[in-house]
Amino acid sequence: MAYIALYRKWRPQTFKDLVGQEHISRTLANAITSGHIGHAYLFAGPRGTGKTSTAKILAKALNCEYGPTPEPCGQCEQCRKITEGSSMDVFEIDAASNRGIDEIRDLRETVKFAPVDGRYKVYIIDEVHMLTTEAFNALLKTLEEPPAHVVFILATTEAHKVPPTIQSRCQRYDFKRITVGEIESRLRYIAKEMKMEAEDEALSMIAIQADGGMRDALSILDQCAALADGTITAERVRQILGLVGHDWIYKMTKALAARNVQDVLQILAELLRDGKDLKQVLSELSLHLRSLMIFQAAGTVEAMDLYAEPQDVLQQQGKLFVPDVLPRMIARLHEAMTEMKWSPQPRITVEVALMELCRPELASQGEREEQPAGQVQQAVARNPADEARIAKLEAALAEVTALLKQATAGAGRVQPASAAPAVSMPSTVPPAVPAAAPAAAAVAEEPASVDEAGLQVWNKLFQALRDQHKAPILACIQNARFMGLTASQFHMRMQSGLMASLVMRNYRKTIERILQELTGRELRLVCSGEDAPMRTPPRPRPAAVPKPEPKREMAAKKPEPATILEEVAPDERASLKKAFDVFGANVVGVDGMAMVDAPQEDAPIPDDGADIYGDGAIPLPEDSDVPLPTEEDE
Repeated sequence: MAYIALYRKWRPQTFKDLVGQEHISRTLANAITSGHIGHAYLFAGPRGTGKTSTAKILAKALNCEYGPTPEPCGQCEQCRKITEGSSMDVFEIDAASNRGIDEIRDLRETVKFAPVDGRYKVYIIDEVHMLTTEAFNALLKTLEEPPAHVVFILATTEAHKVPPTIQSRCQRYDFKRITVGEIESRLRYIAKEMKMEAEDEALSMIAIQADGGMRDALSILDQCAALADGTITAERVRQILGLVGHDWIYKMTKALAARNVQDVLQILAELLRDGKDLKQVLSELSLHLRSLMIFQAAGTVEAMDLYAEPQDVLQQQGKLFVPDVLPRMIARLHEAMTEMKWSPQPRITVEVALMELCRPELASQGEREEQPAGQVQQAVARNPADEARIAKLEAALAEVTALLKQATAGAGRVQPASAAPAVSMPSTVPPAVPAAAPAAAAVAEEPASVDEAGLQVWNKLFQALRDQHKAPILACIQNARFMGLTASQFHMRMQSGLMASLVMRNYRKTIERILQELTGRELRLVCSGEDAPMRTPPRPRPAAVPKPEPKREMAAKKPEPATILEEVAPDERASLKKAFDVFGANVVGVDGMAMVDAPQEDAPIPDDGADIYGDGAIPLPEDSDVPLPTEEDE
């Protein structure tokens, strides 16, 4: 007898054999017991979760010789035929290859006939979402009012593609993903029945890689059993599935936490030499970081179907990262996996992503620059180099704060050393924009000093901008320096006059409004630049526009009417002479051509018996060649 794959040999034959779908099996069993059998069902859910198997179990429950029963015997002729796929009353149709309207019309013709052997004719349409719109329309009426002996079962992995008119005529059952524990328990039972030796870790890895599908899990187990020599070990499963393994992922995670770019790239190179897939490396690394994130948030990873890892490892590596770093790292890994699909060099894409993960502080640099010194240590991953640098910064800040208090108590208005302007670097930008802000120049600056109250307002200003989602303003003033606070003015200094001009022109009103909300009084913003003022270059003079050439003077001598009549053809002389008589004979010459001037105001108006200013019309000359309108023209 030919070998039968495990997923076919161990397909569920009763509702009790269904794994992870107890809510569906219990509902269908109760419906069969009470006699409330629907005429159409829609089974929706991920692949490998038991949709087609449930449809066949339902067909056996309806046509069993001892039924309808929620527990078909599996031994009668009807049950055996349905199991073997030779029943004349159960039709399994693949909608992916029979998706046209002609196939559905044939189905409608066969629906009317009574069952051959059983009680019901059951039509199982798999991947029903592949049917065309015309096929759905042809099925609609039959699905709504089928004969009493017909039951439709529609199965799909994409229920959103099934028209609402079809769904409304069916009882819908949603199949869920099978948990890792349920898959692992089922694999252990099958391995025991098949006399297979398998390690628990190997079965757990298979259950995780199955991604909620029992069929995928059985296919992987079948493959591992064929290639394993005796016992199915975790190492053999890693080799067959191309998995990276926990040890390599742990090493890479430690290197990322220490921000050691060299070690991270070296680990990646060794994995590629061993034939590991780049996508698999990023996938397992993201799963491990997800486990660390969940462990930090919940304190446990039990019953969460996570990457199978020991508790002590999660506890140890969870201390290497602060909670807000891990989500950004996972998001960056997912971006890299998406970019790999279109990148001509996927390895470079992965290397860039891993190098960015070694510098998580770059993603939140602007936020940490605005935080108080006491919170800086909590915003980065802890390692010895960072702790030493932070300790020096804190010591320097404490010294500056002490000097600041002394200066404030003694001199009152004397600026501390921390507020002294830094040495300006020579600007490489050509002087094209005025450096000093016009609004700042119009306000007379008052002497200001830096004190604790002003620093608190400065920090609250940044927090208010973040709370109000003013990202453009934060980007502009993130490198600004607080220069003091007076009774009516708020002073800050930018790195360049260009940035100061931009802030005063676009964001002054918003900042002043926030300052009023924080302090309870109106404060004018005074923003200056550290670089020297730049002059505005003179505008280039427009090019001289050439003057238009003077018009040529018209000929002083006008042609005589008699001369014009002599030059005209004899057949046109009569009409032209009439024109001279009506409009006058004032003729001028234009560029060698003769033109008749309009009659002058003092020219005598010819009297032909017509009142040109009254109601009468000017009569046409007798020899005019203009035809009069006729009835046909109207």
